[in-house]
Amino acid sequence: MWLPPGGHIEANEDPLQAALREAWEESGLEVEVIAPPDLLVVDEPEVLPPPAVILIEDIEREDQPFHQHIDHVYFTRATEQVDFDAPIPHGPCRWVDRGTLAGAFSLPAPDGTLVPVAEDVRLLGVRALDAAEEEERRC
Repeated sequence: MWLPPGGHIEANEDPLQAALREAWEESGLEVEVIAPPDLLVVDEPEVLPPPAVILIEDIEREDQPFHQHIDHVYFTRATEQVDFDAPIPHGPCRWVDRGTLAGAFSLPAPDGTLVPVAEDVRLLGVRALDAAEEEERRC
């Protein structure tokens, strides 16, 4: 199944720090979170931008007891130009454009087999692209 970069929060990390670290580890990209335009700005206390959505995922695997993941999904954008032809450091990955993502229920893996794209991944990917375009217009 195709999934965006992600992972577990490490000790002494907040969800935002974990999202930025996982994006770097899995894509090799420095990213910044796309914060909502009405985010509270104060000197203290520190204000973290909220995730775009929080998902509760049921995890059912033969090698583990049933458990749930609480996914904090952040929309991000790269802080520098992305070379879409460069290899992605973490596993079989690929870049897709909006048109492909919007209509994709499966995408070919590097070996050519079709791999499903979960509906939430597809829809959140399109929303992330929309958020990045909106952020670009605001800047």
